[in-house]
Amino acid sequence: MLKATSTLGELVLLGGGHAQVAVLRQFAMSPLPGLRLTLVTPEIRTAYSGMLPGFVEGKWSDQDFHIDLARLAQMANARLILDRAIGIDTSTRQLHFAARPSIPFDMLSINIGGQPDIDAIQGARGNVIPVKPINQFQQQLDRLFVGPPLRRLAIIGGGAAGGELSLSLSRRWLSKYGQRPRMALFTQSTRLLPKMAGAAATRLASALRAVDCALHLGQSVTRVTKNTLTLEDGSIHDFDACFLVSAVAPAALVADSGLAVDERGFIAVTPTLQSCSHPTIFASGDIASLSPESRPKAGVFAVKAGPILGHNLRQYALGGRLRAWRPQRRYLALIGTADGSAIAVHGNFASKSRLWLYLKNWIDRRWMAKYTDLEMKFPAAPPRLVGLNGKSDTTKPLKASADPAFSGVRCLGCGAKTGHETLSNALHAAAKFAKNTGADPALMPDPGLEKDSALLPAPPKGAQIVQSVDMLSQIITDPFRLGRIAAIHSLSDLHAANANPATALAILNLAEARLDLQQDQLTQLLAGGITALAADGVRLLGGHTSEGGDLSIGFAVTGWQYHAPAPLALAEPHQLILSKPLGIGVIMAGHMLLRVGGAALADAIGVMEQSNQAAAQIFNQQASGAAWMTDITGFGLARHAMNLATRAGFSGLAIIPSSLPLIRGASDLLAAGIRSSLHSQNRAAVRYDDSTLSPSQQKKTEIAFDPQTSGGLLAILPASQAATALESLAKTGHKAAIIGYLDKTLTGLSFVNGVDG
Repeated sequence: MLKATSTLGELVLLGGGHAQVAVLRQFAMSPLPGLRLTLVTPEIRTAYSGMLPGFVEGKWSDQDFHIDLARLAQMANARLILDRAIGIDTSTRQLHFAARPSIPFDMLSINIGGQPDIDAIQGARGNVIPVKPINQFQQQLDRLFVGPPLRRLAIIGGGAAGGELSLSLSRRWLSKYGQRPRMALFTQSTRLLPKMAGAAATRLASALRAVDCALHLGQSVTRVTKNTLTLEDGSIHDFDACFLVSAVAPAALVADSGLAVDERGFIAVTPTLQSCSHPTIFASGDIASLSPESRPKAGVFAVKAGPILGHNLRQYALGGRLRAWRPQRRYLALIGTADGSAIAVHGNFASKSRLWLYLKNWIDRRWMAKYTDLEMKFPAAPPRLVGLNGKSDTTKPLKASADPAFSGVRCLGCGAKTGHETLSNALHAAAKFAKNTGADPALMPDPGLEKDSALLPAPPKGAQIVQSVDMLSQIITDPFRLGRIAAIHSLSDLHAANANPATALAILNLAEARLDLQQDQLTQLLAGGITALAADGVRLLGGHTSEGGDLSIGFAVTGWQYHAPAPLALAEPHQLILSKPLGIGVIMAGHMLLRVGGAALADAIGVMEQSNQAAAQIFNQQASGAAWMTDITGFGLARHAMNLATRAGFSGLAIIPSSLPLIRGASDLLAAGIRSSLHSQNRAAVRYDDSTLSPSQQKKTEIAFDPQTSGGLLAILPASQAATALESLAKTGHKAAIIGYLDKTLTGLSFVNGVDG
């Protein structure tokens, strides 16, 4: 058979800074077969610092100056690891994390920016608001507007960023409160903008004085308390809020990496943006120091470095010639003054004009558009076999409209064999990680995981054996979390069956790749699966691995059932409780089409990673033994709810669409016409009545047909117990809701308004 392209190398992009987003865009437009990309970032969005002052001023919205890294990674076919790296091992070429296995790299590109050097000033930590990281700055800025207005603001830092922030804050206070705050700017330099022309400093100082901002030049801040700062001359100045916009320091993980650094600890790089000591490692932006001649820590340089970085990463992988990056000594700097104008600085030239603000806005919006105006068209549907399938949708409606084979997008989610050494090494590393993170050693698999069969322990006395099996395709690109989700998804069937999970067998199919990369993929998958299994008290006994085609992972699970649900008392009203919000299917479909924001994707992953064990225990406790339950998975809420009602002896049930809990963004995607490929089949499989609803309310029922991966539990409880169960679920972190009730007068499923039962 034809062989798919194997993964031959691993490029890890650490951080989602200005240069790195350009790399992702380049590889999205021109992939390099055989090279796998992995983006590692703790934030699913990255802010464009050039537009931050405009946001503070109130000119730009939060969305205007943020780039969605999940969309960029999806376009570039890059794995997305939402976590913070804590160390770089240059000898073994690995990134280390606090709560997940290390990941290897052949090439590493670092673009994580700098961090505020808070500890350079005594008492500053906890008493100042650093501008970086920007997401934390935004949160702290929002909190300032809760309660009475603050009157005295202090800014530490006399560079362009400090001046712009001061002017933007003054404008924001004027817009919100009708008056400007009392402001003071502090810098140890004898003038503003010490690295720019004197004429620029004069114009910035004039703009600051125009808004009554006091300038304290040539004095270092030596100490900060809750509401005061002290200068080196001993003078004390009061404030209600103090902002730090001074020089940045390198991230802690650089110090112990063994990478060559400059005198301040930033990664020393050559003109090709390679580490001076480790040519397989590249760095750009604030974290890098260009050798032999460094440049200021300014976003403009990271933006300009992006295209060169992308070219050199590609050429290094191909063994080609790299380009030298020679940033211009003179560059155009545009400093907004929050009064409808901007200061333009180029060499010794400086002027202030409304024209420069227009130019700045045009440059900023154009740059952002390259990373936000991303479109991914639906792939064309495969050509029909006209003689067998018909010419149009009307000739064979089922095959043309409901069969995913006729769709351009088929959603994911719901004999080559991996070598013995690869499997053994991966299993050992995964089990070691699980134990190091607190998993019970007694639940770890033995080294014989490669066995295709396992001896199960005898069931406890009085218990029935319950088994289930589930598999997932690569619904997300993070293999560690995919392994967790696959295990949680598989165990959900046992929790829904009132069984205590005990053992599991793994089923994995890996894409073809270089052996060390394949071993790491397997380690990540097994580590995620083992930790999730162990959290529910389950031991992995064995399994089977294979190779070729797309990645998939699943688990066959076994548990013990001591009690089955008792018949329901038909005279008592019973309500339906759903333990997790809905929307997994449509969000993952939207993600494939670049129609989903990173925040909604992160929420969906969080829902899938939540085990159903606690919910099952709560439901069984309220039912005094064993509750009637089912898990909501591929067939969607409506079909699973009907099956549950039928098993419980009821011919009908009612669901209240307005009560259904939803994951952020799901309803907007459905309203936009986005559907998972199984959606229409799920609707066709359920007989339902929505005639009592208005047209707008009928649209809200669509979520009931959305297929879920690792969805929540749906339980039937007496109305007298439902509210108590809901309180217990909230205390354990569940976003649960009472969504309907059983009704013996109904036949089938009815969507209704209001609360009854």
